[in-house]
Amino acid sequence: MMTIDYVSCKAGNRHILHSISATLGAAQVHVLLGPNGAGKSTLLRVLSGEVLPGEGLVLFNKQNIHSRPAAKLALERAVLTQQYAVNLPFTVREVVMMGRYPHFSRQPSARDQELVTETMQALQLGHLAMRHFHTLSGGEQQRVQLARVLVQLRHVDQPHLQGKYLLLDEPTASMDLLHQQLCLGYVQQLAAKGLTVIIVLHDLNLAAQFANNILLLAKGRIWASGRPGEVLQASTIAAVYGMQVSVLLHPDYGFPIILPMQQGLPVEE
Repeated sequence: MMTIDYVSCKAGNRHILHSISATLGAAQVHVLLGPNGAGKSTLLRVLSGEVLPGEGLVLFNKQNIHSRPAAKLALERAVLTQQYAVNLPFTVREVVMMGRYPHFSRQPSARDQELVTETMQALQLGHLAMRHFHTLSGGEQQRVQLARVLVQLRHVDQPHLQGKYLLLDEPTASMDLLHQQLCLGYVQQLAAKGLTVIIVLHDLNLAAQFANNILLLAKGRIWASGRPGEVLQASTIAAVYGMQVSVLLHPDYGFPIILPMQQGLPVEE
């Protein structure tokens, strides 16, 4: 479980986050939603331990995340940011293997190699193993980086993922429809096995489909939180995003479907 206790952040004189408090249950997918500038990425960076809040604290496995030794933290949580540059001519497999660095000192073990292979296959990366990373499309690169942070959390002799945290900032932004579903579906499966996942998303329908819990942010504050059906109400979305939507409930699906109502400039005849 992760506890956020009255966290506030400023950039200069501008408040980014205002007294954020929440409890993020273990073995669930938590999605941070909100319009641009709502504070989603800043909150994720605070939860990862990268940014020290001006006020409040984050308890990670019952300890202040900012007091955790970096080497130990690397074995317990992995972070995928929006920007991760790879300028040297590494192959895809070499980039994914970077996620195993906290687990060995000189050479990866046979089990390290197996974990890399398993994760690459799960994300449909096997055929790209020997391609240079910089020759891939944006969506392919994003899948490689997701594989890298996923293998970081695997222990060579512990199949479970309890007590491990995965933080992702817009991981599907460059992916096509198939791979959005593939990657988020795989992450959802890992959450069912004990992994706690915190994801920043912009796509409300992906959040509705894959989240166990949503934190909807607006102007640095939590506007609403709860299960997708509780948070993704038409009136709430209109208040936060300034846009009218229809929320559909399909009998074959257990999550709401968000349909934006047509808005825009009138078409000249």
